[in-house]
Amino acid sequence: MHMKNRILLLLVLMTVLVPLQAAKRKVHTIGDSTMSHYHPAATPKRGWGMYLQAFFNPDSVEVNNRGKSGASTRTFYETESLWRSVKSQMQAGDYLIIQFAHNDEKCKGEDVYVHNSDLRAQGVRDTITDMRGTEPNTTYKEYLRKYVREAREADVTPILMSPICRAYFKDGKINDEGRHKLAGQWDDAEGTKDKDYVRCMREVAEEMDVPFLDMTASSLKEFERLGKDFCMEHYFNCGDKTHTSAEGGLAVALLASKLIDGSNELNELRSWLSRPGDAAMHAYAQRIEEEGKKAAFDAKGTPVKQDLHVLTLKNMRKHYNGYEPTSGNWPAGEIDEVANRYIEYAISAEKKKGMVIETMIVPVFVKGGNGMNIHINYGFGESFSGVTTIYENTALQKDKPMLIRLNQPILIPAGQTLYIRILPWYDSKGKPQKNKYLQLGDIKITGKRLR
Repeated sequence: MHMKNRILLLLVLMTVLVPLQAAKRKVHTIGDSTMSHYHPAATPKRGWGMYLQAFFNPDSVEVNNRGKSGASTRTFYETESLWRSVKSQMQAGDYLIIQFAHNDEKCKGEDVYVHNSDLRAQGVRDTITDMRGTEPNTTYKEYLRKYVREAREADVTPILMSPICRAYFKDGKINDEGRHKLAGQWDDAEGTKDKDYVRCMREVAEEMDVPFLDMTASSLKEFERLGKDFCMEHYFNCGDKTHTSAEGGLAVALLASKLIDGSNELNELRSWLSRPGDAAMHAYAQRIEEEGKKAAFDAKGTPVKQDLHVLTLKNMRKHYNGYEPTSGNWPAGEIDEVANRYIEYAISAEKKKGMVIETMIVPVFVKGGNGMNIHINYGFGESFSGVTTIYENTALQKDKPMLIRLNQPILIPAGQTLYIRILPWYDSKGKPQKNKYLQLGDIKITGKRLR
């Protein structure tokens, strides 16, 4: 072949191959704390979304884990930095895994707005201020439909995946509440229905012709096979019966990959699965632990020290130099952060130079009770992307000043803004609590401006 023709052929091949190489697809995951990302130095909790990438060919698929602690279908959709941010990251041809229910159950299977409206009609003062609760047959379904419709509008394939079971064992079996079937009934024109979140998700999937992956049934079978003692020692050994540890999160991610592999509706997604062996899976999980627990960042640059003041205060109010929910009550039954209740700080890198945050000191003081809990999360930009929990404390003591010292390096690329959010919730012992306050001082930051 003539040299000129060879060059022309090479150029043609390059124009064909480059788009193929750039066509890396994304699997976006949205859900709650059982899916979300945790910094290994912050807490023993691990969401299963942290490990899903291990089961896909990284040359073909990038997993964008956007699970958020404390989120329900309602709060994830209505919190500006969550669903809107995910939508901005989606592109035609991507996939979206939707898994909610744990926090939708906060009002015991009732919609919190309907519940409070009924109380007002009876002349009773509202007693529920946790606004996450949805009724499974009505509002829960409505929000699932919103995600499905808007994903399809973006030419993204939605997947409804039911939530993992809670480790609520009784006589060797997981009870109804553990598999998201709550007590009570709901009446409609078709007759009386129960408050089963999994059934309701399946009905939306059938109604809208969406792939449905029954993680509840899959995790139920796996947890009951292994037994309560094994599950509590290996999978749920981080403080409660809802959140998994690293071993548990990896096991659930494996179940997710098997559900995808068994779905005839997801042939393209199945073709990208990598099916790693046990050694490869555990090596992937170990890399997450090792990289996350590094306490230093080897970067050349000039030192920077900065005190940050509160820039925005959302859904909180100041009271006697402390912070409490706008209603004045800490809601009953909270076991995790609430996505749209936080105090936010921000720090921006220079336009042409990135920076590395090396240490962070947060002064904390609690007044009124010993039930205050906090997460410290970070994310980037107004969309709060790349959200990571870097600190958790579920045992803050009242009237005892505390300096939280974090030695977890965070890279801020040039021109970007890092947002740091403190998210409090209160262990209310079964009823709403008043006069419980979280006080924060200025966050002190040290780090380096990169050369």
